[in-house]
Amino acid sequence: MQSINLKQIGIVVAVICGTAFMPGLVAGANPPQMFIDLPAGINTPDGAALAPDGSIILSIPNFNNGALLEQKVIDKPAPEKMVIIDNNNNLETWYVFSDADKHRETGKIGPMDAAFGPDGNLYVADMQIFWGGDHKSRLLRINVVNGKAISMDVVVEGFIVANGMAWKGDTLFVSETILAHTPKLEDGMEKPSLLSGVYAFTLAELTAGPVQLIPYNEFHSDPHLVLRLHSSNRVGFGADGVTVDASGNLYTSVIEDGVIYKTTFDTSGKPVETRLFAKSELMRSADGIIWRQADEKIYVADMLLNAVHAVDNNGNVETLHKNGDTNGQNGLLDQPAEVIIRGNELIIVNMDMPWNDPQGLLVNTTIDEPFTLSVIHLD
Repeated sequence: MQSINLKQIGIVVAVICGTAFMPGLVAGANPPQMFIDLPAGINTPDGAALAPDGSIILSIPNFNNGALLEQKVIDKPAPEKMVIIDNNNNLETWYVFSDADKHRETGKIGPMDAAFGPDGNLYVADMQIFWGGDHKSRLLRINVVNGKAISMDVVVEGFIVANGMAWKGDTLFVSETILAHTPKLEDGMEKPSLLSGVYAFTLAELTAGPVQLIPYNEFHSDPHLVLRLHSSNRVGFGADGVTVDASGNLYTSVIEDGVIYKTTFDTSGKPVETRLFAKSELMRSADGIIWRQADEKIYVADMLLNAVHAVDNNGNVETLHKNGDTNGQNGLLDQPAEVIIRGNELIIVNMDMPWNDPQGLLVNTTIDEPFTLSVIHLD
């Protein structure tokens, strides 16, 4: 009897299905497809916001400029900007940050997550931590007239790592991925946990801004701080994605531990309880998250594992897709950082920004073209 090599069968099936076999591949009923192969000048996509007309505004911090210049893949740094993807999936530049928009001390800008406010303007997190910007990260407002971006204002200053955001009525929640720096370790000291949190701002405060945050300490915190979370400190980034369900509950992901917390509020908007909502061996990290009304599930970008998950009302985690280390061709995941819902499309932003990872937590190992967005079609 002829022996059959199961690995060979797997390779044959993979070739027939039009995708390369790789360890750790989990393909659901609707595997990811290529949504957009991003054009030249975009090497690090991150945040995504759904506009009222169904178009998508995508943040482009281009953090990979330095690495790509060293590799001689590019000969000059690509500018930081926001691009728009229309309902026909055509992409064009929407707003290019000027020198005047950049931080007055660092001379840099790092647009991350973004969300349209009830005033029709786009709010954008500006992450300054990569340039030694202690308490220099900001919340920005891109002023919009007739769908066009016309100018930018700073509305909050004093974050360490401004990151994810979500609106609930006229209140904007913004995650602070490092609420306080951990002290420098002496020999033999155990690494302490990481403290992160979420701030809340009203539209009226942002309109009157800029708000200046008070640096956190254990005896006094800024009155805008509504949530504090402790995490393992294995990566050094804590609270990340935030999303709100139809009942007004807030969900906050902790990227380094792959968990999601749920916060409930009283009728006055004050937090009542925060509890662990979702934790699973399937979920190594939890970066961007989005709640979908159609099925009342939270969708999660698992940056470390090259995966996307769905979490139901009871906190049960299901992996929609994961794959090994790829360059993102054919829509495969390449360090997904953000997810956004448009109709029945789950659009996934592949950040493709690996870092030095001695623990081996990060599946993605190489910054490589193409730079892409993927899509999974949901029921």
